[in-house]
Amino acid sequence: MGAIVVTLGLYNWIAPGFPFQSNKAAPATSNRMVLQLLPQRVLQQYIDFEKQGQYSACIKLLESATPGSLNVLSPATMVSGKPLLVETVLQLIVGYSGLCLKNQQGSVAVKLITQVLDNMSLSLRDLHPGHRTVLEAYLFDTALSVCYYMPNDVTLADRSQSFFQQASERYLRLGHVNRYCKCCLRAAAVLHLQGSKSEAEYYTQQALNKLSDAPVSSLLAICYHNLAVHTVVQHRVADAVAHVRSYVALLRQLPKLGNSWMQLLDNTQWLVLKAQELWPQHQQQNGIRDSQLVSMR
Repeated sequence: MGAIVVTLGLYNWIAPGFPFQSNKAAPATSNRMVLQLLPQRVLQQYIDFEKQGQYSACIKLLESATPGSLNVLSPATMVSGKPLLVETVLQLIVGYSGLCLKNQQGSVAVKLITQVLDNMSLSLRDLHPGHRTVLEAYLFDTALSVCYYMPNDVTLADRSQSFFQQASERYLRLGHVNRYCKCCLRAAAVLHLQGSKSEAEYYTQQALNKLSDAPVSSLLAICYHNLAVHTVVQHRVADAVAHVRSYVALLRQLPKLGNSWMQLLDNTQWLVLKAQELWPQHQQQNGIRDSQLVSMR
């Protein structure tokens, strides 16, 4: 039973590009825009730093940008009245954070995103209040993503709850229901890794509740999928089976999803049903009664 449970995976809505980026071309687009702003004398230096993965040094060089300093990590000396350029640099940093995680430079990603958050109140000062709220939500959400990929960073883990609260509050204020729900799934995935299984289930249930009146969607299916994972690891196999049946029924009403999604969903279905098959034997061998399950959660 235990061997089956540990192989279960969560889909946490953490795409490689992170929540800030609306499409896969975003990092490259931001990069091109930033390079066009650099004088020739520092352009090659920037490119060299980027190739070496020295992203903090890249951002430092933005102090030499032709419109004025765009170093959002040092906002006191930033140029004023350039909100679009500031947003472009922030999007670039989010892209760099993703590259760091992909290239096993997790500590660099942590440093970048925490520096952005710590300086955000000043670096976003010229943005329209509504747009500022959107960017703040995305950045806190991105930090939550980094928490998921860096579970052993204790300092960051201690801030994960705050990241969720800050992002989710803004999404609700903006009426961004889907982003709020995805943020709940991210937070739940982080809590799951931290061993807080019942809290992870609660956050996932919050997302599901928010979608109660929404049309059938892949997001709704993923909520049920993640609930299946959260409940089976709490030894609530019957609940997990019910959640599996719910997402399988939803999938029949949806266009076929991508192969990577379907593989994960199919694997979870097989594993939960196998857990159901082995559960009576597991109970008998370990002397577990159904009435004991509450105390095991």
